[in-house]
Amino acid sequence: MIDDEELKKLFEDSGDGQEENTCPSDDAPLKAPSSPKKAAAKNESIDLKKIISNLKRKIRKAAEKRKERRSDIPLKDREYLPDFPINFRGVLMIFLILSVMVLVLSIIFLPAYRVQTIRVEGNIALSDDRIINESGIRYGDHLFSGVSGNPLEWVRLDYGKTERKMLEKEPHIKDIRITVNFPSTIVIYVEERNKVAYIKMPDGYAAIDDEGTVIELVTSPEDTGNHAVICGLDVYGAALGEKIVIRDDTDYRKALVVLGSIINADLSGVKGEYMLFENIKEIRVIPGGNIFLTVVTPSGSELQVKLASLDNITEDMSWLRYAVLKGAFEGLPDGALDMTGEEKIYRRYD
Repeated sequence: MIDDEELKKLFEDSGDGQEENTCPSDDAPLKAPSSPKKAAAKNESIDLKKIISNLKRKIRKAAEKRKERRSDIPLKDREYLPDFPINFRGVLMIFLILSVMVLVLSIIFLPAYRVQTIRVEGNIALSDDRIINESGIRYGDHLFSGVSGNPLEWVRLDYGKTERKMLEKEPHIKDIRITVNFPSTIVIYVEERNKVAYIKMPDGYAAIDDEGTVIELVTSPEDTGNHAVICGLDVYGAALGEKIVIRDDTDYRKALVVLGSIINADLSGVKGEYMLFENIKEIRVIPGGNIFLTVVTPSGSELQVKLASLDNITEDMSWLRYAVLKGAFEGLPDGALDMTGEEKIYRRYD
């Protein structure tokens, strides 16, 4: 653009070749106006096209001169007006901000992010309602309400805090995993502890799993159901969710070995028939000595079995299951089966 000084100079130069008009003095005598023909002849002497062409030429020269002066200015010092008020980076930033806002609003308000279905899998002893109640997850809650505070857990939708709370609260649960299935579904997968026996204590019974973890505490023998009761152990402490503490665990380990052999005998036998594990009423450990089993036969009678060495315990329990299943002890007088020697001997009570 042409600044004011150049424009002023341009118009001053436009009168080249023309005589400067001066106003007559007030004292000068007035001249009579010329005739119309003379005035027309005088106006014809002014060439408008030439004046306009001259103005365009001077404007063009002024623009070229300004461009030449501008080319002498370093590139970093030049001032440019942007073609658009926001550059590409600004547009991209605005787009990202709007996208995040839309995503956040969708997560907050869309029904797909609200709990509408809760599915429990892997549970046997615990009911679905019990697991859902203890998880604290409610229908209509936001899917993120149970996610822990760790940023990584938020990204993975990890319910680690809820899982740890349930493991501490429910001793029957060995492991738990909570996942989110879109839309609006929570899946709770539970791995339960397998109850293998009850241990007799001075004030009740403690149910344990195969790792010796206490699952539940009961006071009445009727509450033990059809699970074996291990007697004769000196129990030091039993807390829910913790391993049972026994002063001398040698006899306790012997009882667990016997239980494991009984389970293997059932697994190797015919499915659906008599299960020895479900009919072991009591395992009594004599400190430093023998082990006595109380076995319920298919007819409902009780058989006392005396064990000593555990060297061949797996074969002994398989033989015992087969003999009881075939009715080898039915109709005999009350007595006990002695399996401490090489031969199995049935002795009648005196």
